[in-house]
Amino acid sequence: MSSITLHTGLPDGLETEAATLYWETFGAKLGKLLGPGDKGRRFFTETINPDAVVAATNEAGNLLGIAAHKSGTNGFSTASTRDLFKHYGIGALWRLVPLAILERDAPTDTLQMDGVCVSKEARGKGVGSALFDALFTFARKQEFKHVTLDVIDTNPRARALYERLGFVATGEETTGPLKPLLGFSSATKMVLAL
Repeated sequence: MSSITLHTGLPDGLETEAATLYWETFGAKLGKLLGPGDKGRRFFTETINPDAVVAATNEAGNLLGIAAHKSGTNGFSTASTRDLFKHYGIGALWRLVPLAILERDAPTDTLQMDGVCVSKEARGKGVGSALFDALFTFARKQEFKHVTLDVIDTNPRARALYERLGFVATGEETTGPLKPLLGFSSATKMVLAL
């Protein structure tokens, strides 16, 4: 792959590309809650928080991947209840509870990962590794002591990757009766000490 440029923050004008990439990666998990796809992509495009992204672009400025993160309550999406109603109308009502269950606020000394996404064309070319390195560097510069994430039981390859990076499982939550809506049975919390 040609050169990769890393950005702390999403460069202006890449909101739609980032939202599309996020939806391609997490649409299977979020589809029942925030779909259909065109609606989900529009929702994220309009509520994306550029400051909660480490981005990788090529020399032409095309987006290769993102590492979305959250500190405190500021994450990849700035969506409020008002945004849900704007995009989903009265259907926002039934979405509120499951979305609240998925929501995580990071402790003061912790950077919470909101997801790593790499474009299909850039996979296997070092972009994911570069994003993780940049995210960990960003976390250290901000004096976070930990990076944490949740990995779902239907994604064992991601869990294996996180273990290779040094993340350690610290707990598990089940989805209970929401499993048919969410599409997974449990999520494992993993932590990396910096």
